[in-house]
Amino acid sequence: MRLLILGYSSIVQRRVIPAAAKLQAIDEISIASKSRPEPKEGWPKRGRFFADYDIALRESRSDIVYLSLPNALHERWALAALAAGKHVLVDKPAMTSREACERGVAEARRAKCLLAEATVFGYHPHFGALQQFIEENAPLRLVDAQFVIPPLPIADFRNHRELGGGCLLDMGPYAVALMRIFGGGPPSHLTALAGSRHPETGVDMGFSVQARLANGGIFSGHFSFEGEYQNRLLIVTGSGSVMTERVFSPPADHRIEWRRRVRNVESSLTFEHADVFMGFLEAAVNAISGGDHEPLHRDLLADAECRDRIADALEPMRQQM
Repeated sequence: MRLLILGYSSIVQRRVIPAAAKLQAIDEISIASKSRPEPKEGWPKRGRFFADYDIALRESRSDIVYLSLPNALHERWALAALAAGKHVLVDKPAMTSREACERGVAEARRAKCLLAEATVFGYHPHFGALQQFIEENAPLRLVDAQFVIPPLPIADFRNHRELGGGCLLDMGPYAVALMRIFGGGPPSHLTALAGSRHPETGVDMGFSVQARLANGGIFSGHFSFEGEYQNRLLIVTGSGSVMTERVFSPPADHRIEWRRRVRNVESSLTFEHADVFMGFLEAAVNAISGGDHEPLHRDLLADAECRDRIADALEPMRQQM
């Protein structure tokens, strides 16, 4: 398969291209960028470079398009790529609302193509082990997550509303994917607390959310653009718990370590390093090869709906800020 990337972003350079280069199913990687020149040093599995997205979609022989653009541009270019008969993978958030995601999935189904959101952290093998741990030590009582990063440079698109910025759009996909992965269905109850606004641009800088999961467990999460770096996940069951760090998009060479407690006996477990971007791309390629797009479509729609529920829960408080 041939891959075309729209947007030569930092995440594309650091994670997407290296992961795609390792996949045997990807034969060629082409790049389109309006803001950056063609890399002089080249890139693995080098295809063509385009300075215009429309020309890239028209002239590229690609089977798959990966979008890595400001969030506000995702819907436009995803629909354009689907109309060109391409399968589409999109940096999270795939689109900025449930309604936009529904339009995208409808077009993907019409075109018999895949549309998938690259919320990649759940493709680490330790998530399967967490599911097994929960089953062996059931029931699930609590999923508690924190993801906090220091303030971003003012020029970063995530600081600008017109580009689809804000913490909820950027980090909301982590919260809702956790609820989907561990909850067994949409949360039955959900409440949220808004963080502050950016002093210059006014975008939301953080949020906290609590929810009753479909399986009865509690989800609690805090996500923010304004604090000392935190990146951790705690799972508590009826007879055990697991705490782990760097769970959200860990580096490809990072070894996830569990601090585990079962019936008051502590232990640790270290997993081999795994490339979560490669795991996501492999899952997408398999879905395309097998013609079964619906599981990834359902995940995209479920996550968009849950993120919109968080936005609705935050709105009364934000109107008072």
